[in-house]
Amino acid sequence: MDHRIEIDFHASEGAILRLVGLVERRGFEVLGMTLPHMDATQPAHMGLTVRPRDDSRRLAVLEAQLRRIHGVSDVRHGAANDPDLRYEAAS
Repeated sequence: MDHRIEIDFHASEGAILRLVGLVERRGFEVLGMTLPHMDATQPAHMGLTVRPRDDSRRLAVLEAQLRRIHGVSDVRHGAANDPDLRYEAAS
């Protein structure tokens, strides 16, 4: 089953690499990413569509590990097609 994860974080150097790297190292395949324009003075938002590589991978564990990364302020999840979790890019 595909899942949608929304992450709020501070846009520091290397932040995206740390987040996506953790997702992959924990056994999830990244199927898609939404990353609206980032401004270093504002909190950043990233949406990931992920799929566990096998049945032993738990989304709750991934969420807890993402929350432990320096600069992450919030992590939410839902089904990949849940419209309530999608951010709209600012104009």
